[in-house]
Amino acid sequence: MRINAIIVDDHVLFAEGLIALLNEVNEPNVEVIHVSHDGEDIFRWLSRRRVHLIFLDLNLGKVNGLDLIEPIKKQSPETRIIIVSGYSDGNLVKTAFLNGADGYVLKGSPLEELRQGILTVMEDNTFMGKGVQVTAKCADKGSKDRHAYRQTRSMDAYALMNDLTKREQQILELITQAYSNKEIARKLFISDQTVSVHRKNIMRKLGVSNTVSLVKVAQSLSISG
Repeated sequence: MRINAIIVDDHVLFAEGLIALLNEVNEPNVEVIHVSHDGEDIFRWLSRRRVHLIFLDLNLGKVNGLDLIEPIKKQSPETRIIIVSGYSDGNLVKTAFLNGADGYVLKGSPLEELRQGILTVMEDNTFMGKGVQVTAKCADKGSKDRHAYRQTRSMDAYALMNDLTKREQQILELITQAYSNKEIARKLFISDQTVSVHRKNIMRKLGVSNTVSLVKVAQSLSISG
């Protein structure tokens, strides 16, 4: 059986390298029918061609790969999705699978692992690369370990923002615009005590201890536009 596949990755060289690797695999027979650099055009392909497998990166610049998983599955439930990412953060891995991903492989994994991943998901099973399993367990440790782990990511914008909930991201954006807790509470129709709790959680997740540092970090992540 020939597997029609799409690669979604904003790095041209990586996509070309992945195609070259897949060409070395005799079984299964994977043919890359399209490469998308932002994921926005894949739904047109899903509507006109039978796509068996999608290799999906998470950080696609303006597009979050995590947000593409559910719409892909909704339009084409039979299409398998393997995340191929440099991010091994436990929260990202968990979210990817909860959203409907079938496999997760780290970039740089050996070809045999990728081959096993393809075979596994095409048999309607889930697959997690070895490096992902180890790091995901480490990421679930206590707060001190999580803080150290976060530091090793060098304040990576994509990974840090995905540590925040949608509500926390919303509140952080308003904080960078100099709104007070009471003003934020009025805008979001919640209590200022709730805003205060969210603010503390945001500061903890981003590893800062005061509002000035919080705003600086948020600006470095381009939260305020």
